[in-house]
Amino acid sequence: MPQGKPLDQRVVVAILASIDAGKSRNEVAREHQVSASTVSRIAAANARTFDRTKTKNATEAAKADNAALRASTSRRFLEEANRFLDDLHRPHTVFNFGGKDNTFNSKEMPEPPIADKRNLITSAAVAIDKHLAVEKHDNSGESNAAVDRWLTEMTGL
Repeated sequence: MPQGKPLDQRVVVAILASIDAGKSRNEVAREHQVSASTVSRIAAANARTFDRTKTKNATEAAKADNAALRASTSRRFLEEANRFLDDLHRPHTVFNFGGKDNTFNSKEMPEPPIADKRNLITSAAVAIDKHLAVEKHDNSGESNAAVDRWLTEMTGL
């Protein structure tokens, strides 16, 4: 594979100064208009490493935010399931559009019709299943979601 021309030593020194200033590899590459692999090679050749504390902290914050959002969503599934079950025994308006004059008719019933009850029960069951799936995920021995594992692998932390 053809190689580009060697970098001027002043550019290498400037890149090392940027690394020492705590900038990320990609930020250094953009600043000096070189590839990220060039920055990595220069860093390795000069015994420099990149501070990944910010990345690690951001990853941990993202994990915590995701867990909080999953808990909130899980709670909403459970609340919806309970609302569906409560609706099984509440007054229900049945209605119909139709006829040659496209008329609207409605009637208040003490409870929903059987077909509507079946739909309410199915909806409640699905919501409970989703709640349990989130709970199982967050309470499993393996606390990282696939995305969390991917972030960990990508950042090397």
